[in-house]
Formats: sequence, C-alpha cells, structure tokens
Amino acid sequence: MSASTEELIAINSLLIEREAEFARVYSIEAQISALLGAEYPFDPPEVIIPSTIKKKASKTKRAAKEAAIKIRRLADREIAYRFTWLDKGQTVTNELTELKTVDTLVNDTLPGMKLLKVETLDFDSATVQTLYEAE
Repeated sequence: MSASTEELIAINSLLIEREAEFARVYSIEAQISALLGAEYPFDPPEVIIPSTIKKKASKTKRAAKEAAIKIRRLADREIAYRFTWLDKGQTVTNELTELKTVDTLVNDTLPGMKLLKVETLDFDSATVQTLYEAE
C-alpha cells in the first residue's frame, strides 16, 4: 500500500487524534476508579475496535526473494552508468558514476519503481555495454 505525502499526513493526524481520545478515556476511567477507591468493572466498548481484531495467519507462500543484481566496475573506456527504470508508470533515466550509489539504487529500489535497464557509457554518452535488462 502506497500513500502520497498528503495522505500520510492525514493518517498521522488521525492516529494522533485517536491516541488522544484513548488517553482521555483512560483518564476518565482512572478518575472513576479513584472516586470508588477500587477498580470499577468497565464493560468493553460495544463497537469493535480494529486494533483488537486478531487476524488469522494466512498460509500464503512467500515470494521467492529476487537475486541481487551484481553490477561490475567501469572498464577503461567507460565513464558512467545509465539507469532506466519505471517509476509509477513513467520511464525515468539517470546517469551515475559511483559504484556504491549504483548498487544501492539497483538493489534497494523504492516501492512503485522497477529497474528496466543498466548500461555503461563512454565519453560521448553512447552505450558501451548493457549490464542488465528486465525481462
């Protein structure tokens, strides 16, 4: 499940409000118990709270973890890597020179991103070799 920044802010605001209401209920129940000098037997809420629902563990098989993509160092006549990936339906191309950054980008992609191609480039930005291409 992915959410936009605005949706995440709205969700967090509602969660904060929910926590404040739970704290208010707890405070009121504590005051009642203090007045009585003992714990009062409060009935559970008549509404089912989503956080109290116990979900049955599903027996779905875990997807096989994809093998890490190994990208080699640049050869003598290569100066950069060109990446092409799909980001939320839009094709994006980027060029990088540092292998450490390349490995992070290739193997730790964000949700909604799919790596399409990795190529090496020469001084004229022409493709020297394709190192990876999605099926």
